[in-house]
Amino acid sequence: MAIFIILCPSLAQARWSLTPRLYVQEQYDDNIFLDETNEQDDFITTVSPGVDLKYETPTEMIDLDYEFQKSFFSDFSELDFSGHRVRAEARKDFGPRFSASIREFFIRSEEPIEVTGIPVFERPTIERPSIRIGKRESYTRNIVQPGLTFRFGETRSIRLRYRNNTLRNKRDDIADREQNATNALLTFPFNIHNTIEVFYEHINQDYDPTTPPQPPRDFDGDEIRGRYTYHFDPITSAFIEYRYYERDFDQETTGFVDYKVHDRRLGFSRDLYENLSVSASVGHVLRDADDRDDEEAFSGRLDFSGQYKRLGADVYGETGFDEDFLTAETLGFNEFSRIGFNGRYQLLERLSAQGFFYFERDRFVDLNRRDKIWNIRARLSYELLRWLFLSFDYEYNKRDSNISDESYIDNRCFFRVTTQYDIAELFQ
Repeated sequence: MAIFIILCPSLAQARWSLTPRLYVQEQYDDNIFLDETNEQDDFITTVSPGVDLKYETPTEMIDLDYEFQKSFFSDFSELDFSGHRVRAEARKDFGPRFSASIREFFIRSEEPIEVTGIPVFERPTIERPSIRIGKRESYTRNIVQPGLTFRFGETRSIRLRYRNNTLRNKRDDIADREQNATNALLTFPFNIHNTIEVFYEHINQDYDPTTPPQPPRDFDGDEIRGRYTYHFDPITSAFIEYRYYERDFDQETTGFVDYKVHDRRLGFSRDLYENLSVSASVGHVLRDADDRDDEEAFSGRLDFSGQYKRLGADVYGETGFDEDFLTAETLGFNEFSRIGFNGRYQLLERLSAQGFFYFERDRFVDLNRRDKIWNIRARLSYELLRWLFLSFDYEYNKRDSNISDESYIDNRCFFRVTTQYDIAELFQ
């Protein structure tokens, strides 16, 4: 603590918290290998200490969270495992016109359904899971994203970012891979009604060889996106957007060919009430691929978020084209539809309930593969004391695929006891 005070002399005036925690969890999983026909169940006990640090002043911000997990399997003791999870974010304003930031996420796990996910920095609410069917082996994923922001004027800015996403697998049949991306975003309001945004990104994606060998998938990619927004008033806006991206593979194969995508959309957003907002967009998307027929689809997205008294809900829906290059399976270009719901209800002062539903339909255009994915979660949480919490969770996972042995159904139940205390309260 003394070192932290020396490094941050404004600690007395800052908002800060230091919260150590410990949870013990008992889990029942009826299909620990996600096998389609030979389901194996087990009880898993997990002990997990962790700590969360937050520090914030008007010009600085630090948010660090670390968690260690030790899991013990009742029947399959050879699967006992030690895992780590780190989330870090920091920002420093060097003046009114310049700031620097960095975000990082690290995980070491053998969880076969990885929802820590790939777009953890870009789309934090809904994401396609990274799935590993069969043998449970460890993997590590590290995502780091430093950035610089230059401001000219009250709301005009240029943001520069670099992103590195690295996945390392103990399994020989899952490719290690690394993605390096650099991007820039220009935000330029002409006045209170008219704003333009221009985004550019270059991506380099590399895969290591696997056993047995898989088709080469290394590629370079570029994306440019432009958006014009008209603000009718502080709570209502409409926009027109064009997005273009291309993928150039080092070596084209049957399932991975060079392509270009054009995505055009119109949309709007409005804050209906103080705690109620809605946004929607519709458009048309076209893929032009080498030696393939053009692929066309309707593209659109709907987001609804609201809070009324003790009830909160988020509803999400999207359709269009997407890519799967960073999950464990790496299935490539796809046409998708997704819907999701996240609800929260405060039953009593200390008792709350949460529910989550997610469904996705995918058509992997170049692999002749079709998947449907379901994820349903429910939680009941009780605050026994200010520093002691109880929770019960149920989770249902299902994938239905037209590829043999790629489907599964998995049910999980969790009971968790958590203790945590904010040390900063001792100084307040």
